[in-house]
Amino acid sequence: MGLFDDILKGLPANAVLREQITQLNAQKAATETENAILKDDLRHAKVEIAKLKKQIEEHGYSDPDFDDVETRILSALGDSDSENERIASWFIFILNLHPERFNYAIERLIEFDFVNKHADDSYSLAQKGRGYLVRNNLL
Repeated sequence: MGLFDDILKGLPANAVLREQITQLNAQKAATETENAILKDDLRHAKVEIAKLKKQIEEHGYSDPDFDDVETRILSALGDSDSENERIASWFIFILNLHPERFNYAIERLIEFDFVNKHADDSYSLAQKGRGYLVRNNLL
């Protein structure tokens, strides 16, 4: 910055400019410090992501252990075409289920995000439910 200081010496407002330069240099230093901190944080985050990815690979994803009734409900949802075939009474009738057995099964499927319940009390497959049916060759 020596050349720049030499140029400013002859200017009448050099004190104001020097103050601005000092402020800009301070801002630059603060930005560089913040940048270094953020780079360090990013490095730590990447290490943590790698650890989590490794844990996921080690544990792998597995579907919940659904019983026969739950699997039949998922299959029926995958096969049904109309909204009338997606209400509780249809499942209870077509699958010959006790209403409480149906309620238990459908609540588990909803809890695991395999089935969606709609405002009109109909049900539909969620993406996880479709994936389950595909992985188990049920579609």
